[in-house]
Amino acid sequence: MLLTTGALLLPSPALAQPAGPEVPPDPPAPTGVSQLDPSHAVMPPAGLPPAAPVAAGVAPVTYAPGARDALGARQVRSESPLRLVAVTWAGPAPDSVSLRSTDAAGRWGTWTNLDPAGSEREDAGAPGRGGTDPIWVGDRTGVEVRAMRAGQPVTDQVQVVRIDPGVGSNDQAIGSMGSARGPAAPKYVTRAQWGADESKMTWPPQTTPALRAVTIHHTSESNDYSPADSPGIVRAIFAYHAESQGWGDIGYNALVDKYGTIFEGRAGGLDRNVTAAHAGGFNRETFGIAMMGNYSTLPPNAATMNSVAALAAWKLGGLYRDPGEQVRLTSSGGGTSRFPKGQTTTVPALFAHRDVGNTSCPGDIAYTQMAPLRAKVQALIAGAASDVRTAWSADRDALGEPTRVESPTVDGTGRRTDFERGTVVWSPRTGAWPVTGAIAEHWRGAGAEGSRLGYPTSAEYDVPTGRQQNFEHGALTWTRGSGTVAAPA
Repeated sequence: MLLTTGALLLPSPALAQPAGPEVPPDPPAPTGVSQLDPSHAVMPPAGLPPAAPVAAGVAPVTYAPGARDALGARQVRSESPLRLVAVTWAGPAPDSVSLRSTDAAGRWGTWTNLDPAGSEREDAGAPGRGGTDPIWVGDRTGVEVRAMRAGQPVTDQVQVVRIDPGVGSNDQAIGSMGSARGPAAPKYVTRAQWGADESKMTWPPQTTPALRAVTIHHTSESNDYSPADSPGIVRAIFAYHAESQGWGDIGYNALVDKYGTIFEGRAGGLDRNVTAAHAGGFNRETFGIAMMGNYSTLPPNAATMNSVAALAAWKLGGLYRDPGEQVRLTSSGGGTSRFPKGQTTTVPALFAHRDVGNTSCPGDIAYTQMAPLRAKVQALIAGAASDVRTAWSADRDALGEPTRVESPTVDGTGRRTDFERGTVVWSPRTGAWPVTGAIAEHWRGAGAEGSRLGYPTSAEYDVPTGRQQNFEHGALTWTRGSGTVAAPA
């Protein structure tokens, strides 16, 4: 999502693409942050405490006085670094908006066309101001903007806004995290750790029963940022999406910088199927990963690709989906959707934003990397065979689809996955067994595998009075008259 260079609202090319350029090597970045344990009570990486909330703000910047060029371009100058900027408007949107900034020597760079942000949150109430996706200009203090409608300049009708990311207490430490290496749950920076000001989060998490696909984006601002800049970029995008665009939260489920660091985006937990605002019309049942940078003319580097693959493999593999399988999605309409409400389309389980949206996201060069990315994700998933997945496959009709990625159990000795109609839990001493219905409800209420009953040791079976299931330290019996009660094993 976010801005893309080139013409606005490009038509979507066919899914089959020629091989892209070789992925360049990782940029140098320190390593050494502990692996995240993605249990159902998700904990932050060890050694990185929550940061104090950082009040990122969105403020208009006044045009500098002076003559306009023939196309009505106007300049903005600031004494302090502009960092992240966007162009907003009230009323009808311009047909095109472009922006350029000064380089270190004060010379003007090339013009970049900015995509409109759209309203990627389909269920939003009153929309905020219209606007483009934001662009990272870092320490530059001057930008020039040009807006056109029906062939005429309308730059006076748009406003440049500066999104101040502030400085977080963890910014330097986050900058040293390095890239993830899947297929286990990758280390990532939580919202608390990157300094999210949760007072801006006015869209309570909404979940969907199943997740069918992962969507790849780019944020499209400049690739010229340091590791310590990344948390500020995330905070600034959060402030712009939540406040200026009126979405109530950051649009992406997760973001990955060019150093391979993964950031938690949308509130609600990366291990859950949380609806975000990243691919209008197709936010339900999808998980949005945004690569931080512009990949229209440059490929994402190895650090970015490794972490995106690790995150996608954890999410798709943990929910028992293969990245190349074809899934059918139904449009909710709105946002940048290419499909009206109610229309269905078929895409790979790992697809690019442009496959469903009127956008060039994730950039022309990144789009050529989708097939290699799927292969990388598939290899990671294949290297992590799961007894839980095997048990689910044998009882899929009864259990339904996964609702949470496969994760360690409470005591850390086993694995479990929750499904629409039950749970499958495995330990090396008991094997993998499904727990469903009233027995599952009672078992979970008692503390599941952490209760005195422990892990299941059999499937549910018939007894003269109803149904029964054995556990390590007892049994649960269900009868129509008495409900579920503990019984001798």
